[in-house]
Amino acid sequence: MNIRDEWRQLSASIDELEREIEYFSSLCPSPRMCRFLIVAEDHRLGKHTGVDFIALCRAVWKTLFYGKRQGASTIAMQLTRTITGNHDRTVRRKALEMLLAPRLTRYVSKERLPLLYLWCGYYGWKMNGFQQACQRLDLDPSSMTLQEDAELVARLKYPQPRECNSKRMKTIRARGQYLIERLDLHDPGFPR
Repeated sequence: MNIRDEWRQLSASIDELEREIEYFSSLCPSPRMCRFLIVAEDHRLGKHTGVDFIALCRAVWKTLFYGKRQGASTIAMQLTRTITGNHDRTVRRKALEMLLAPRLTRYVSKERLPLLYLWCGYYGWKMNGFQQACQRLDLDPSSMTLQEDAELVARLKYPQPRECNSKRMKTIRARGQYLIERLDLHDPGFPR
């Protein structure tokens, strides 16, 4: 499939997500969850065009010289990967994300990207998207606490397995606490 066809499919999927969010507007991720996502995954969101070359260089450097794999995907790249369903660990897939992400940031405002990703992201077993995650975890989107918001966003990095043991829950809780601290550091006046 060529880049034009990939883009047509991606933009059609984005339009469908927008219609879903409009329909379920009272059950959407909160602005606080969007901020958690930005400070954790893409704190330079407003400073790049869909690909964060600083993060990319850092990840390549750490991989080549320290043998540590690190992520460099922006929210636009992660949204592209989620929508296309392509999770192959290949250079081709990463290159495709890097080609589509700038188009995506021109098609959708950068302020909207976190909401779209939170809406369709994978939070764990039987939690494909925000609605399923809230149902499975028995969360009410209109009254989630700071900790619940943070821990739900944490599941994007550490998806909850079918049988969630205490070690994974400890990881999710620790990541949630980390997100709260990052929010306080980057946005000290952001409402809790």
